[in-house]
Order: sequence, then structure tokens, then C-alpha cells
Amino acid sequence: MSVFTRITRPQLDQFFSHYALGMVLSFEGIKDGIENTNYLVTTEEGCFVLTLFESLTANDIPHFLKLLAHLGQNSLLCPSPQSDRQSNLLGQLNGKPAAIFKHLAGVALESPSILHCQEIGLQLASLHRCTENYDFPVNNSNDLSWCKVVYKKIVAHLATDDIALVNDELAFQAEHSPHNMPRGVIHADLFRDNVLFVADRLSGLLDFYSACTDFLLLDIAITANDWCCNHGKVNSEKISELLAAYQSLRPLEAMEKTYWPVMLRAAALRFWLSRLEHQLYPRPGDITQIKDPLVFRGILLQHRQAPHVSNNTIFNPRSTA
Repeated sequence: MSVFTRITRPQLDQFFSHYALGMVLSFEGIKDGIENTNYLVTTEEGCFVLTLFESLTANDIPHFLKLLAHLGQNSLLCPSPQSDRQSNLLGQLNGKPAAIFKHLAGVALESPSILHCQEIGLQLASLHRCTENYDFPVNNSNDLSWCKVVYKKIVAHLATDDIALVNDELAFQAEHSPHNMPRGVIHADLFRDNVLFVADRLSGLLDFYSACTDFLLLDIAITANDWCCNHGKVNSEKISELLAAYQSLRPLEAMEKTYWPVMLRAAALRFWLSRLEHQLYPRPGDITQIKDPLVFRGILLQHRQAPHVSNNTIFNPRSTA
């Protein structure tokens, strides 16, 4: 999210005049996230989120708006795009594609409990199930090839130990690239700051603009790496319970269980590199958030040691064997 593009009150009033959402009463920038510009806007009709898309083109954005509409029709709690008076979901503001969404109540969690991890496991499985036959023509642009490109961009800034670690992990991922696993629509960024709760009830899934078609297992690994770590330390019990909840709706195939440790490492590498890139090459903006890359370096090292990912302890969490 963040604020990379500033808007003025007259610009905002002009933009909202095309919608039947009432007069704008107030607005403020939202600091969470790192991809798009977001403002919380209060009007006579309620609270809305105005998104200015910083990277996606006007040709790409409709795919994501259509996906959000599909998810809403299948009872997934996600932002609902608002149409203007001419039934358009997408407009332009200050030179950027822009859309308005109904604001969802709730707050993100800083320290999820096991119950929260179970809930996000269920929601992720629901997302994957309701898009089983959904054709989403956006492939994952943050794959292993992307990791190699980013690594070349930042390698001159890395310490010797980090260079050795990245090189070894890239080689491992290339050697253990999975095939013939279930693919479909994945959120690809279902971190805690993209999920809202009211008390202990999940109230919204946010920021689908990294969504793509890829291995469903990768989506679970990305989610687990954030939700199931306590201050950077992997919590195997939380991972087990997230997986158990997920599998109550979509059981994993044998091949997915085999590649689970590989996907955990791939997800950690991807976000370590992306955070390093954002840290070394920050984008200009009035409100920006730079996340600590060392968190995912530490998570990657823990997964490489892998004492917590045996099939018995992870996929049979209540086993006494």
C-alpha cells in the first residue's frame, strides 16, 4: 500500500463526483504495504479505500478486479470494487489507474494465536477451492528466474556469507523444482498485514495484486512463513495446525507433502530477496514502509536446518508416535 502518489482535495472531490458515494468528508494516506498507493476516504455514504495502482497497467488491473468480484460472489471476505455512474470499476487519478473499494472493518494481528493460524488455513483453502475452475491469466512473475535477476541486481551490496547462502539456495531450488503439483489462483502475499480480524473473527482478506496462477502449495508456504513465526522463530505447532485446518477442506496430495520443505525455503528466499531489493532501492513516496529483510534470512536458515518439517510432526500434529 503506502503513499507514493500524492493527491489533493480538489482532485479527490473531482474523482468521487463520478460515483454515487456522497460528498467526501475526510481522507488520509495508509502506510501499510509496499506496492500501491492507498487512501482511506470517508464520505457521506461510509468508508472506502481509494487505490492508485503504481505498477499494474490499466490492461492488467481488470483481471484483478474481476477476481475480487468472483471471490465476493463465493462468500470470500475481500474488498468489493465500486462502480462509477457509468458502471466502470476503473478510473484514472493524478495519472495513475485508480479504483474505489468498500472499506472492511477490523485490524491486522501482530501475534497470531494457534486459533488464528487455523482460521487463516481454512480461509486459504476456501480461496483455493472457490477458484479451482477459475481461469486467471496472470502467471507468477516472482519465480526462480525473477530471484536470479534480483540477486544479480543486489549482489554487489551483499556480504560474503549472504552471497554463499543465496547461491547455494538458488542451486537447491533449481535442482528440486517441482512438477505435476496442483496449480491454481494463489494470493501470493497473504501476510498478517493483509488480513483483518474483528475480535477473533476474520473480517477481510486484502491486497490481491500479487495474485497469480502457480502451485497452491507455494501459497500455503508463503502464508505459513509469516503467520507461524514468533518474532522470526519458526513455530512448528502453528504450522501443523494451519496445515491441518487447510487440509480439512483441501487435503494435500502426496507430492505436495514431499515438496513442502522445498516450498518453505522457496517462499523464504523470494521474500528475503524482495525485501533486500526494496531496502537497497527504495521507491520515493510520502509514506513508505520498508520491511526487515533479515527476518526472512533467518526463516530460510531455519528451514534449511529443517528439524521441524518431518511428515510425522507437521502433517500428523496430534500423533504421539
